[in-house]
Amino acid sequence: MDFSAFTIGGMSVLILTLGIVEAAKRFGVTGRWSEALAIGLGATLVGLAQAIQKDLIPAVALPWIEIVVVGIGGGLAATGVYDLAKKLLKR
Repeated sequence: MDFSAFTIGGMSVLILTLGIVEAAKRFGVTGRWSEALAIGLGATLVGLAQAIQKDLIPAVALPWIEIVVVGIGGGLAATGVYDLAKKLLKR
């Protein structure tokens, strides 16, 4: 299986979906709403990754899509590093 079909800008859409849903839970999204968010977001990101791989997205849009996706991934990573630093400093 070609896992590049499940990445955008080098970011795994699975990891990105998990990160966004977990961040949404911190803002109060719970229960079925978090499941609906995961399904909708996962389907959207996988569909987008597939459309990119099959050249269905205009080339001029690809850098912007990658900038947004990688930016979201970077933001999620930063929150994880921030949380880790807070835990380490409490010791």
